[in-house]
Amino acid sequence: MECLIRPAKSSDCETLMSFIKEIAALHNLLHEVVISAEDLKADGFGKEPFFKCLLAEAPPENAGTQGRPVGYALFFMGYSVNHGRMVYLENLYVVSEFRDKGVGRQLLAKVVEVALAAGCTSMKFATMEGNRRAKEFYLRLGAHDTTQSEDWHCMEFGKEALQRLVQEL
Repeated sequence: MECLIRPAKSSDCETLMSFIKEIAALHNLLHEVVISAEDLKADGFGKEPFFKCLLAEAPPENAGTQGRPVGYALFFMGYSVNHGRMVYLENLYVVSEFRDKGVGRQLLAKVVEVALAAGCTSMKFATMEGNRRAKEFYLRLGAHDTTQSEDWHCMEFGKEALQRLVQEL
């Protein structure tokens, strides 16, 4: 199934928020989602966007769902001191009835196309420990799991920790 993959627009932010909440609910993390559609608009579609986003739409041959958003990929450019320019894939999501139809692969390929055009040499991303399907998908496409092989641990400072760090300086 060949979907239309297009850059998201600010008018897509409500749809993106619903997808973000669906992902969070799948992983019992809905309580962690504190952003809004307005935040997405400000952060992704302003003068200096913090992220890029691609939206997958159902193809014309899908009667009743033609043009309906069925997935998205949210990503941003970064820099690796080991590899130079890189892209970080924050989210890749496909609605349940369109999974296993190549939509995720199409979205990922388009992200890679954008990244390569920007001179990126690698892509980083994380999956939840229990998300076997996602891990298998990425491994099947040639990714390698650095959790064990390179002993990487994903770490994060939350907003309160960031504020505390600044106050303690």
